[in-house]
Amino acid sequence: MIAKLLRIVPVLLLTATPLYAEEAGPLDVNVGLMIWTFIIFVVVLIVLGKYAWPHIIGAVEAREQQIRDLIAGAERDRAEAAAHADEQRRVLEETRVRVQDALGEARTTGERIREEMVTAARREHEELMQRARRDIEAERQSALESVRREAVDIALAAAEKLVQRSLTGDDDRRMVLDYLARVELDRTAGSGAGA
Repeated sequence: MIAKLLRIVPVLLLTATPLYAEEAGPLDVNVGLMIWTFIIFVVVLIVLGKYAWPHIIGAVEAREQQIRDLIAGAERDRAEAAAHADEQRRVLEETRVRVQDALGEARTTGERIREEMVTAARREHEELMQRARRDIEAERQSALESVRREAVDIALAAAEKLVQRSLTGDDDRRMVLDYLARVELDRTAGSGAGA
């Protein structure tokens, strides 16, 4: 190819130099200039094709590969972000379920504690009522015993006045207590028969 170019060069040189110098107008066609322009274009095209275009094409292909890699990386990142978002949603839902379970458990525990407190308060109330009843019964028995003693003393005093002698002995006291016991027995038997 270079040999062909070297053979064409003398022809081109002859055609490029005009044999006579004449002024050319702007619309005149200069064949020599056209041939040289064509030769320079072909030489530049060959040089570019041999040295520049492989680098340019390589750079363009490298840029295209880099863009493809960036797009693939962006797709991977988007997929990972979607996976992370799904994971976050799942964790959030699990947390929500755990919170609901904990609230339910807290309600159940609160109800159980309230029931235990109510039961303990009722039990304590019953114990207080039983103790109060026992205390009242003990006081009633004490009052009855006191009334009996006074009744015995009054009966002894009345009997002493009637008999005009002193009844202070244990026998006399026992006799009055027996009499009062019989009277109370008759009274309870009478009230039981009346019921």
